[in-house]
Amino acid sequence: MSQYWIFIVKDHQHLGRIIPAREVLINRVKNKFWSLNSRARYVRKLGQGDHVVFYVASKIERGFMGRGILAGEPHPITDEQRFHIIGMPSEAFDYTVEFSEAEIWGKPISIEEVKDKMPYLKGRVKIIFRGSIIRISEEDYNTLIEARKLKELEKT
Repeated sequence: MSQYWIFIVKDHQHLGRIIPAREVLINRVKNKFWSLNSRARYVRKLGQGDHVVFYVASKIERGFMGRGILAGEPHPITDEQRFHIIGMPSEAFDYTVEFSEAEIWGKPISIEEVKDKMPYLKGRVKIIFRGSIIRISEEDYNTLIEARKLKELEKT
């Protein structure tokens, strides 16, 4: 049975330069894998077919910016995957999980747009995503997917 997750990506640092979280996300989606810390709270619970939404937590921008489906379970990172990772904290991560599907959305979905519709967020005065993996319900996931569809319709 599929589970549902938020994967959080933050700004990275490389050689004194800040790499915006959106750039890190683009790299991860392009290469179809997500680097993880093997000690992350839920890393051992991730599995094939799980659905993920990507949340960018940057100084420049914040919001839900894409989705993916996991191709398998987390495993130690390969040398080839490590080659594609730039910046800290990802350079220090030792695990990875691949995607069978992954996409970045044209427009981000802000927390404000969905907070009253998602059970995970309802009633929270201050919303701060700590860590890198958050478990959500199927209802929360579907709320985000619907919000994305509505936002795409606004463009047309």
